Formats: sequence, C-alpha cells, structure tokens
Amino acid sequence: HYGLVTGETISRHFKFLSQESVRSILPFSKMQLIVFAVGLILPALQSGGFLSGTTIHDDCVDILDVCGEKKCYLEGSGGFSDYDPIRCELQCSGPARPRVPEGVCRGDVINCTSSTRQSLLNWQQGLETSINKILGKWCPSFQQK
Repeated sequence: HYGLVTGETISRHFKFLSQESVRSILPFSKMQLIVFAVGLILPALQSGGFLSGTTIHDDCVDILDVCGEKKCYLEGSGGFSDYDPIRCELQCSGPARPRVPEGVCRGDVINCTSSTRQSLLNWQQGLETSINKILGKWCPSFQQK
C-alpha cells in the first residue's frame, strides 16, 4: 500500500533511524517542494518549449554555417569562416568570396524570419543537389539516397 511517506513510516522501515533523525534528513515542507518544482518547470513554460507543440528547427545562423561550408568547398576555397551581410558574401578560408542568394541577402539571418529561413533552406537544397551531381559524375559507386 502506498501511503504518505512520513518520518514515522521511514523510521518504521529503517529501524536504525529515529523519527527525529529522519526529520532532520528531510527538512522540506510541502511549500518548499512546490516552490522547488515550480522553479524547475516555470522557465520551460516561459520559453514556450514545454508542451507547446512547436517544432525545434535549426536557426538561420546554423543553416548559413552549413551552406557556407558547402559553398566554400564547392568554390575550391576551403572552409567557411564568416559572412559579410553588407556585401552579401561568404568569407572562405581561401581567396573566394561567393555571394549568397538574393533571398538570403535581403533577409534577416540574425532574427531568422520565416522568409529568410525558407531562402536558406532552398539554397541548402540546391547546394546538396550540386554536390550529389558532382559525386554521381566523378564517383561511379556513389548512390544517391
């Protein structure tokens, strides 16, 4: 039978513990436990990430990083190191400075508006298609998924 666990029930099951020692081990009141639980759950509720039904997506900066890395390597200019939003250019570790698509350039990568996210996702898909074509042509054993 599962009842309320008190100092008395604990000391009854663990005979070497007195009720007083159990009370000193478990000094929490019900109110303290409620405050503790609310303190754990409230931040998740406030952020909207708890039981909200929202899907967590990569933010625009993450997608830009992936696209920048692929584009810089496709340009033969090493990896991606930075993005210049004024010039709408990627800065690669080599000399190339490829431009980003117009939708990405016009968009707001930091605040990640839905149109900017969609432009980035379209660009990412195009880069993946280009990479698959190259691999299919140069690597006969490459199989697209």
